[in-house]
This record gives sequence, structure tokens and C-alpha cells, in this order.
Amino acid sequence: LFLEENPITITQKKEKEKEIQESLWFSEKARYRCEQFNTTKLEDNITFHCNTKKEYTFERSQTRKEVKIRLKDFLYKINPENLAIAIEATKELEFEKENVVFLLDDSNKIQEVQNFNEIREKWEKFKPTLKGSECYKQIEKINNKAADDIIKGGEIEFENEENLKKTYDKNLFYHVIFNDFIPKIESKEKNVIKFLSQIFVEVWVELEVNHSIIKEDDYFVEYKTTGVLQRDKLDDDKIEKQYNEFYKPIIEYGFSEYNYKYSIIRRIEKKSGLIVNATALMLEEVKNNYQLITQFDLKKIDF
Repeated sequence: LFLEENPITITQKKEKEKEIQESLWFSEKARYRCEQFNTTKLEDNITFHCNTKKEYTFERSQTRKEVKIRLKDFLYKINPENLAIAIEATKELEFEKENVVFLLDDSNKIQEVQNFNEIREKWEKFKPTLKGSECYKQIEKINNKAADDIIKGGEIEFENEENLKKTYDKNLFYHVIFNDFIPKIESKEKNVIKFLSQIFVEVWVELEVNHSIIKEDDYFVEYKTTGVLQRDKLDDDKIEKQYNEFYKPIIEYGFSEYNYKYSIIRRIEKKSGLIVNATALMLEEVKNNYQLITQFDLKKIDF
């Protein structure tokens, strides 16, 4: 007689085998803490400030192509304080969205979101919670269309993998951790990044990005990445027209000059190839009149 193995035991065995395989596959592990300061200045007066702290676990496969990220903690302080209601409304979704597995390409950029379908399902389950939030209800009382647009924005974000990848690309943690930042001795093509302005509507900004080594010893190497604004690609007439329409009535001073500053410093441990700390600064401004400043600090801590 052959005794059938308990089905529960079989399931448990498979789960254990999966855990062992994953622990071998994602062999490199790290834990990161990052802090981001977003500040808006009208002339020299701060009109908005938000301090965000997050902690992540980072696991990388032996091939360095697959990376598993998980958001473990999320803290913030915001001024004006009444804007906190919007963050609280979507905070739960943030943890779901940042429990993600990526496949990276040869340039260390996000190529695939391997658990996209799972994240998409989490968005579907979260929608009733969002509609029931205090933030959504307050907006709905004032403007039904604005409330509907919140849901539509989520639908677009989670509609397909490409759209969701854009969300990660805009997040400074992923922007700093991923992307190729190794200086090339010879490069025929310019490394250009293109994105929408945060000050002006439908205005594209292009930066030519350059990488250099600023410090190196037997154990660590520091890379600096700087972005040079491509002024010839700016729509100056569109920028000045929007400034006169939206900002001049408040600031009163006339349009001066549009600038964008971009700098990232990464310190890498040579043995593991992992970032041990990094700092970033992005500053978009109409000189002397209006500034959006983003400061970002990242450090590797004990796992």
C-alpha cells in the first residue's frame, strides 16, 4: 500500500522550495533610507514645504538584471498642513505600488515591471477605498469633475506597464538607484533626458547629462552626474506667456530667465557595486522670482 502525502504538506513544501530559490536568486540585499525635501519659493518666501522619509529593502539577482524593491516605511511632514489629507488618501496604495520586481536593461534602466498585473489588481481593489476617503469626498462636494479626474488619473497610471514605468522614473529613489551613471571614455551620442516642466504647462525641458569620477580609493568610488539645460530646445515664447498669465499677477515682477539645475553624487562600494550613499539636487526656477527646489539624500543601512 502507498500512502498519499498530505496535500497541506505538499503545498508547504512547494512554498519552502520557492523561498529557498528566491533567496538564492536574489542573492544581494540592502536596506536604504532616503529623505526628500520639496520646497517652493516665491521670491525669498517659502510658500510650500514637504519633508518625506522612506525606507526600502533592495534585493538583486546574481545577474544584476532582476531587482526586487519593497517600501517598508513612509513618513512625512507638510506645510500647509491641510495638504496632508491628499497624501493620507493614497498612502496605502504607495506601499502596494512600491512592492515591485523590475527587469533592468544593459543601461541599468527599468525595462519591465515583472509583477505589473499584480500591482494593477491592487489598484482595482484600492479604488473603493480612495472614493471613500475624506479627501475624495471634500473634492467631490466642490467639483465632481475634479473628483472623477483623480480616479481617471489612477486609471491612466495603472492602465499599462509603460505608464507605470513612467511613475517609477519620476520617483527620485528609482532615478538615483537605477540608470547608467558610469562615465564613458568615448561616446558619440549625447546622453539627454527629457521631461515636462513643473512650473509651466506642457513645456518640455531637455538636459544633456554628463558623468565623471570625483573621488576613488581601493574600496569606494564617487560619481557625479550633472545636467546642462538645452536652451535651444525651450519654447521661450510659451514660457514667458504662461509666466505673464499665471505668475506675474502674484509676483508683480516681470519675467527674467528660466533655469534648471541638476546634480547627483553617488558613492559606490566597489566589491558589491551597491550605492552606499547619494545626494541629489534639482532646481527649476524663473530667476529671482519663483523656485521649485528638490533635495534628496539616500544612505545604505544595515539589512
